[in-house]
Amino acid sequence: MSLHRRPTFALFLSLATIAGLVACTDSGSTSTPDSTPQVSTTVASQVSDGVFRIGLLIPQTGSVDGGGESLTQVATNAIEIVNASGGILGRDIELVVRDEGSDSATALAAIDDFISEDRIDALIGPMSSPIALAVLPLLVENKIGSCSPTATAVSLASFPDNGLFVRTTPSDILASEAMAQLIEQTGVVESLVAYPDDPYGRAFVAEIRRSLAVQGIAIVNEVAYDTDSTDYGPIAEKLTANANSVITLIGDSESGGRLLNSLLDTQSVNKIIVNDALSQVDLRSNANLDSEIRQKIVGVAVDAFAGTNPDNNALIPPFSAAVVDCINLIALAAITSNSDIADQFMAQVPVVSRGGSGCNLFDDCLALLKQSLNIDYNGVTGFLDLDPNGDPSRAQFVTFGFDDQGRSEFQERIIVVASP
Repeated sequence: MSLHRRPTFALFLSLATIAGLVACTDSGSTSTPDSTPQVSTTVASQVSDGVFRIGLLIPQTGSVDGGGESLTQVATNAIEIVNASGGILGRDIELVVRDEGSDSATALAAIDDFISEDRIDALIGPMSSPIALAVLPLLVENKIGSCSPTATAVSLASFPDNGLFVRTTPSDILASEAMAQLIEQTGVVESLVAYPDDPYGRAFVAEIRRSLAVQGIAIVNEVAYDTDSTDYGPIAEKLTANANSVITLIGDSESGGRLLNSLLDTQSVNKIIVNDALSQVDLRSNANLDSEIRQKIVGVAVDAFAGTNPDNNALIPPFSAAVVDCINLIALAAITSNSDIADQFMAQVPVVSRGGSGCNLFDDCLALLKQSLNIDYNGVTGFLDLDPNGDPSRAQFVTFGFDDQGRSEFQERIIVVASP
């Protein structure tokens, strides 16, 4: 199952796929603000209109392989299941779809329309982490609940969202723990770390430091690299000087990809652990891509096809399960709170994801609620749990390597549980 050949939203979400189109990951070097945005709290309290409207903010221009259209159908199907069971507040959920585009200006215009014209109660999206950071102040100010199925940036975990934002895809915080687990499995107790010298890289490396410390792995050197550089030879020589250390490489598919190619050029014997975005690097032109060297590279990526049969993944849009989970969590929370007021139903989203009777499908969970039982919605994957902050506390990742043609390929799935 080649990660290189299936365009995932993990990559679509770093600006390497959305604006040039990676990182649900924003696993790419993206412009995440250094400071926390200030959110106004002057908007008047909401008044229920008895209708539950969900907006879907998804790129309809510049998306890959019709991914936007496919996920729109996934969302439509999930809402039809809720409506067939009675909807919310005794009425069908109404779905409104708008274009996220490839920049914050397009997304902000869509949010304005969602608020002023559509009067949505909740939003599925944004899909891109940088766009999420740009539009969340407006959503919070207007008290719109939102659930992103794809945004992974570390900085979203500390965003002042007043409990109005959750996500159903694992964050880069969990991805750092998965990378640290892979390093620990090598038996090596030292690592050299390279990361982009930008807000994204600095936030990610902070999590890498913590995760490596939990695994008892010492960082012997760190290199913050300039993403605009065209010559990473000196950095590569510095990182490979100690053959007894694992190299931890954080980056996007462009600058991170250039550094990865430079590491191969050194013919290093170091094991190299990389993040999600590096799965899109094309190593086919590298003359040093022999079997021994390429086997030293192992990456960690969000499992876009979590909860599906990997043999049939081409039939299922990436992140389908995460989209369905967003809709089901919001619907179940609204039913539990008997409200379409975001302050009330969003407070119940983490609650319905843990601590009660387990259920995986909307209808099964609804049946438990009708018995006056607390529920633990586990989703399609069977292990969805949101922490009190609204982030998944455990997740399924995939590891990837590169074949003899220099293309990334799936290796195995791993489960990660957040450290205390």
